[in-house]
Parts: sequence; C-alpha cells; structure tokens
Amino acid sequence: MNKRVGIRSVWQHNLESEFVLVKDTLADYPFVSFETKFPFTLFEADSPEDQYRIMKDSVNVSNIIQLRLTLSDGDGNLPDLCTDCCYTWEFNFRDFDIYRDFHSADANAIKLLKGQGINFLRNKEKGILSSDFVTMMLKSRMAQDRRSRLTWVTCPGFYDLGYLIKILHWEELPNDVDSFMKLVDRYLGKRVYEFKSSPERLCLDWFRGRKTILATVKEWVHAHSKDSQKSLKLLAWEPPRDGYFKLNVDGCHRRGLIGAGGVIRDSQGKWFAGFAVNLGKGGVLEAELQGLYHGLKLVVQKRISRVLVESDSEIAVKFLQNPHRLASCPYRDLVSDCLELMQEIGCVPTHVYREKNSVADYLANLSYDLDAGSCKTFEIAPHCIDTELLFDRIGAAQPRLVNVY
Repeated sequence: MNKRVGIRSVWQHNLESEFVLVKDTLADYPFVSFETKFPFTLFEADSPEDQYRIMKDSVNVSNIIQLRLTLSDGDGNLPDLCTDCCYTWEFNFRDFDIYRDFHSADANAIKLLKGQGINFLRNKEKGILSSDFVTMMLKSRMAQDRRSRLTWVTCPGFYDLGYLIKILHWEELPNDVDSFMKLVDRYLGKRVYEFKSSPERLCLDWFRGRKTILATVKEWVHAHSKDSQKSLKLLAWEPPRDGYFKLNVDGCHRRGLIGAGGVIRDSQGKWFAGFAVNLGKGGVLEAELQGLYHGLKLVVQKRISRVLVESDSEIAVKFLQNPHRLASCPYRDLVSDCLELMQEIGCVPTHVYREKNSVADYLANLSYDLDAGSCKTFEIAPHCIDTELLFDRIGAAQPRLVNVY
C-alpha cells in the first residue's frame, strides 16, 4: 500500500534536529531533488549564455524564500522515518523582506506565493538564517564533499540551482556560465541533473547539458561536412524482452593493471547479480575476455537459461562469434573457456557501444579496490552505482557519432 506523503516544515528552532534526520537518511536515500520558491516570474532565453545572464541578474538582486528537499532511493521510495507516512522537507528562510527586497513589479509572483501558503511575516520572524542552513549542509556532508555519492535532481533547474549555489557560496553568482558550473561541481559534485518536461527523459542539468548538446551538434556538423558516413545517435541501455535476462560485461586497463566487471538484470532493469574481479597485470583484450568469462560463469552459477550477453569490446566479441579465428587470438585458452560456457548456456555475445554499457564499466573500475586476483560477487547493487542503474531503467540516452554503413 502506498503511504501518504507528509511535509516536515523546518524553521530556525528545529533546523538542527531536522538535519539530524536528513543526515541519518541519506545513506539509504541518496537521490536529492530540490526546488525553491522565489519572488519573481521566470523568463527564458534562446541560448545557455543568455539564460544564465537573466537567471544570474534575477538571483543576485533577490533572496530565497523556501527550499524543498525530497530524498529518495533508486526505486523512487521516500523515507518513512519508521512511521506510516513518507516525508519531504520544506526549509523556510528569513532572508527575503517583502517590504525591502526586489521582486516582480506586477506583484503576480508575490500573489502566487501567498496563494501557495507562504506567510512572509512568519518567515521573517521564525525563518532560517541561510548561514545556519549552510552550516548544517556542510556538517551533514551534503555539500562540498568530494566523496559524496549524492545525486541532485531539480526541475526546472536553473533558478533553483542558482539560489542554492548563491547561499552555499555566500556571494553573488559569477558573470559567466563556466565559472558557475565550477561552483556547482565544487559544492554539489558532478551528479547534478534536471528533469525536463517529459518525465521519461532525464538530462544533464540545463547549463552543462545544453552546452554538451551544442558541442556535440557542432562536432557532428563538422564531421558530417567532411564525412557523410557519420550520423549522430542517442544511445541508451535496452532491457531484454520479458522472460529474459541481460548480462553486460566490461574490462578496464589502468597503468598496466587490469580488471573486469559485469551485471545481470531482468526485463524491468532490476538487479539480479553483479561482479568485479581484479586481474593484476595484463592487456586490454585479456581484460575484456576475462569480463566475458567471469560473466558467463556467473550466469551458469545462477542457473539462468535465457540470457542476452553484451560487451563494448568489438574485438573480443568477434573472437567469440567466429571460433575459426581462434588460431590468431593470443588468449586461445581463455576464448575456448568462454566458448564452452556459451555452448552450455546457449548464447552468443553481441557488441554494443560503451554508452549502452555504463554500469558494467563502473563495476569493472571497482575492481581496483579489490586485492589482486580476487573476485567479488554483488548479490545487491552497490550504492555507488545507483545513479547509473536509474539512468538505464528510465532509458536516459547519451549522444554519439557512429558510422553509417
């Protein structure tokens, strides 16, 4: 049964006690969505630079009124704090003064905020000092923590993000987008995203995303003008059909040390099992083949009969798809072991681009945290890949220039 959602209203007097609850909840609910209430009407522009300039000028001459934080896990569940209700937090600030601060001249924004329950007099008397809010953010390690695994999600994003960065940095926003994004990375990290109008599409936050997309389009235009065999594609992980599982594997190579990792998921994108293995010294192809071998072995151990297998190593896949080329492979014994497992399972691996293989790539890189020669099986998904798993489940796509044959 779905629980109702309650709002925990936070003021100066209960700020510290509520942040204790927030801090204790973050480990299991690492996705933080946020939205702010501010005293003016939104305006949009055609380019990221113009949009940033409008946002910056508006945010710099006004103050935040309210910030709502909603914590969730990878399945979208909210914390219930051991009660029969789920909760979200609403932080009320005293910074804004309706009689002194700048706000929309037509008063529509103020009227709208009052209609949404904002009591400006109460905020001024009992609201939170933004400096105390920042102190609690830092103490709870929600901000300016390089080891943080939090993922920040906002909609529509640019104004909300601007207000949050302004109070965290305790200065006016910088003049250019690039300097602003450096502040975002500094305080919130690189996992800052924005839900666009379609809930099925999760995009990078507006500024970073728009700049990345524009750069990709420019790259495509440049490549297309020289080579008509290139095409811009949006690529996303695809779940298997009902009744099947999918195994994604990858290898990694770093300064002569290699590792591998992989994940098995069902048709809903739900985690079934995963692994990471530290292989010690070796080459790139060996790492990719070892990833396939250990992944296939895990499939056999789990007694899965219907499975699709994907790797982003085209060379490794070709050796397994064409056994007659075995004589030219420097790892013939390893390929033979893979072929035996493939015959037992009844599968043939296929090649995919790395944009469709990000979870396996992440697991492969976790192998460097293991002792040389050791392999770890994950019956439950490690929290550090919650974001990548969520992106795959909702079909978040990444752009790539691919050859057209």
